Amino acid sequence: MSFARQALALFSLLVATGVSASAESSLTSVGASLPARLYRNWFAQMASSGGPEVSYRSVGSASAQWALIRQTVDFAVSDAPMQPKDLAKVRRGVVQIPIAGSAIAFGYNQPGCDLKLTQQQAVQLASGRITDWKQLGCEPGSLTWVYRSDVSGITDAFTQSMQAFSSQWPLGTGASIRWSADHAIAAEGNSGVAAAIENRRGAIGYLGLSHLSGRVRAAALQNKAGEFQRPSLISAAKTLKAIELDFNLAGINPNPSVEGAYPIVTLIWVLSYRSGNGDNTPAIRAALDFMLSSQAQSQVAELGLIPLETEIVSKSRPVVERIAQ
Repeated sequence: MSFARQALALFSLLVATGVSASAESSLTSVGASLPARLYRNWFAQMASSGGPEVSYRSVGSASAQWALIRQTVDFAVSDAPMQPKDLAKVRRGVVQIPIAGSAIAFGYNQPGCDLKLTQQQAVQLASGRITDWKQLGCEPGSLTWVYRSDVSGITDAFTQSMQAFSSQWPLGTGASIRWSADHAIAAEGNSGVAAAIENRRGAIGYLGLSHLSGRVRAAALQNKAGEFQRPSLISAAKTLKAIELDFNLAGINPNPSVEGAYPIVTLIWVLSYRSGNGDNTPAIRAALDFMLSSQAQSQVAELGLIPLETEIVSKSRPVVERIAQ
């Protein structure tokens, strides 16, 4: 669909949801670094079509959730769902709406190496027990592990999978992990991890599929069915379909048993207040309705993210209607 047709479709959507083409609403949002390009594209389209103007700052999932708790934004974007203890801190209530999915890849820079990792090797690699490429069947050479320095939903999803892969995973789970300092370097955000791997031969780390480029390749990873799968829209979509959502629309499946599935996949959520939105209520609803629309979802794959399954969209749409003044 052309940009002009997308804009026309959005105009009709805004009118249908009660927001005029000359809407003056201005919304603020912060969120995960992984889908930043997608959200900025979406928000530019909304503004050019007479919809609400939305600013977006990439601050990471943990900081985004904290901003929502402190009530300094209209909504936030996170690649990890809010925990019950954090949901309880928001007196206005929170609705969590899945918007897209992402595969988390083992990105590496080691020319001549066609890397295939068993789940046990993945755990040993990420926990610092593999320090030379010859241990992975490649030409000998020092291996550098690259990890996220910031508090990140991607780290949380990645470590959940490591723990699901093996009971010998020693580092626990969470958005911030104390990684082994030997043969490892830290980088901020998905773009920082990608740049660190790109600039250092022998480097490998975890990052969103959408940030693979240049010399950074994705390793094939063994799934629970025993198959070696590279992260792709097809293999990640199979994992996304296997995620079961709870009543808060939160859900993970850190090691799905589905054949053909790439095992490390996370949802990306928009977090909005259930009440107390005042005059911004129609604009917030219009923005979220657009993100769930077929024209918006058709753009997701272009940026290396995973469009939502119809079943997830059907569960998400009614939640938007619960957002109140």
